[in-house]
Amino acid sequence: MTASGAQQPLVRVGLIGLGGAAASMIGKFARNPRYRVAAAADIDTDILGSFRRDFPDAEAHRSAEALCASRNVDLVYIGTPNRFHREHAVMALSAGKHTLVEKPMTVSIEEADNMVDAADRNRVLLGVNVKHSFEPRIQRLRELTKTGELGPLRMMHHWRYQDWLYRPRTPEELTPEFGGGILWRQGGHQLDLLRTIGQGLVRSVRGSAQVWDPNRRVAGAHSAYFEFESGATATCVYSGHDHFDTGELVYGFRAGELSDPETYAEARRELRSHASSAEWETQAARAERYGGDRPRESAPAREPRAGGWILGGPLIVSYDGGDVKLSPGGLMVYGDERQWEIPLVTREDGRDFRLNAFYESIATGCPLQCDGRWGRATVEMLLAIERSGRERREIMLQHQVAYPE
Repeated sequence: MTASGAQQPLVRVGLIGLGGAAASMIGKFARNPRYRVAAAADIDTDILGSFRRDFPDAEAHRSAEALCASRNVDLVYIGTPNRFHREHAVMALSAGKHTLVEKPMTVSIEEADNMVDAADRNRVLLGVNVKHSFEPRIQRLRELTKTGELGPLRMMHHWRYQDWLYRPRTPEELTPEFGGGILWRQGGHQLDLLRTIGQGLVRSVRGSAQVWDPNRRVAGAHSAYFEFESGATATCVYSGHDHFDTGELVYGFRAGELSDPETYAEARRELRSHASSAEWETQAARAERYGGDRPRESAPAREPRAGGWILGGPLIVSYDGGDVKLSPGGLMVYGDERQWEIPLVTREDGRDFRLNAFYESIATGCPLQCDGRWGRATVEMLLAIERSGRERREIMLQHQVAYPE
């Protein structure tokens, strides 16, 4: 309800691409009273049929063009492969639709510029679905940085080791020039949440993305060091090689407990067991799309506790007055004289808060958090890590922006 008591209008959502990303978002749109799932478009008739069964009152289209032309859509969610993000976003924005695009926003600065220009030209909103940066723990850390409650931010470190590279992957995810590999698929989450905590404005990057397995020709690991204009520093480390799992370093770990031998290297073993079938991986990845019968990202027993992706590895944030880590109940603060927990567990997760923040910008005109310019800054950092690894030097940045208030 607005302050005057008038009911705010529903935002009618059309989804382009019903892949794994959309499968995790469509339920959030459907359950949010501010939104209504009004349409979807996909080239796969079976998946579109599943959508029709679940949303019989919604439109179902075989093309992105038809969805963008619909008068029954106010906001377009784009969950297509990375290389189509620019095309579909510019199409939706040019049709006068607000647009929420999956991360990474795109795979080049030029394409990001096209998207930002289209949003500005058509006076509609362009946001990036960096949902983990909207998790309550990450937003509370951002507030600690902003208010100086624990003093100035000094440094941050985030580690994640898991099995991403050997889970069933689509051809797009295994093609470097299409934004495949762990840097583009997962590194954007790391960079974005660290930039969120640090309030944006990164000055420079030194890092690399590495291909270790010739049978999976995309980068399966990356590491980077970067410095903010404020002088604060951060590191991010990610490996998807299905060896160590940083879940052992966080909340399910007890003294002496190791990975379950029955599930250790499960992704590698499953992929190897189907090595004789050229089509198995493609079909398994397809079964993780909307309406499929394979759980997204598999291995449910190895998923972190409530809090999702951000609790899959350690994140330590250091201020003058203390160090802060993620905890099952929120944030654990280790101060000068004592330690205490800031409780932050909610029924909602980062996807809910992302959608609510977007709605508020549509309804009230307040600045949109993680908009197209913010997304372009993340793309710049991803490209800088690749370039730094090739040239083995620090890369200065030019497209960084401050977190909007």
